[in-house]
Amino acid sequence: MKKNVRSLVLASIFAALIVVMTVTPYFGYITYGPVEITTLHIVVILGAVFLGWKYGAVLGGIWGVTCVLRAFTNPIWAPFINPLISVLPRILVGLFAGLVFSGLRKKNVHSVVAAGAAAIVGTLTNTVLVLSTLYLFGGMIKIYTDFFELFKTIWLTIIGINGVIELIAAIVLVPVLYKALETVNRPAREGV
Repeated sequence: MKKNVRSLVLASIFAALIVVMTVTPYFGYITYGPVEITTLHIVVILGAVFLGWKYGAVLGGIWGVTCVLRAFTNPIWAPFINPLISVLPRILVGLFAGLVFSGLRKKNVHSVVAAGAAAIVGTLTNTVLVLSTLYLFGGMIKIYTDFFELFKTIWLTIIGINGVIELIAAIVLVPVLYKALETVNRPAREGV
C-alpha cells in the first residue's frame, strides 16, 4: 500500500514538473528563433526509470497533451496539434525508457548505467519519432514545396544539432539525477 501511494505521489510530482516546465519560458523548451530544444524528455525518462514503463507512458502522455495545448497558442507549432506528432511519440519515450531500464536492471547492470541507457533510448525515440511524424503528418512537404530541398537541408541540420544537444543533456543529467534521487528515496524503499 505504501509503495503504491509513494509511486502515485512521485508520479504526480513528475507530472507537475512537466506542466510547470511547459508553461515556464526557457525551462521545458529553450527557444532560439523558430527552433526549440526540449528538456521535458529528461523528466519523462526519470519518471520511467523510477516508476516503470506504465508510469513512464502516462508521463509521456502528459507531456504530449501539454505540447498539443501549447501548439494552440503558437501558430508556428500548429502541426503539433496532431496527436500523432505530439502525443504518441512522447508516450513511447516513457514506455521505451522504462522497459530499457527495467530490462537492464534484471540483467544486474548498474543502475546508473541502466539510467544512462534509458536516457539514450528515450531521447532518440523522441527525436526520431517526432521528426518522422512531423514529416509524414505535419504538412511539411505541402507548406514548403517551392523551397523543399533548401528547407530540408536547413531543417535536418537544425534538428541534428538539437538532437545531439538533447541527447548529451539526457546522458549527463538522467544518471546524475537518478543517483541523487535514488539516494534520497533509499530509506523509504527499505522501509517497505
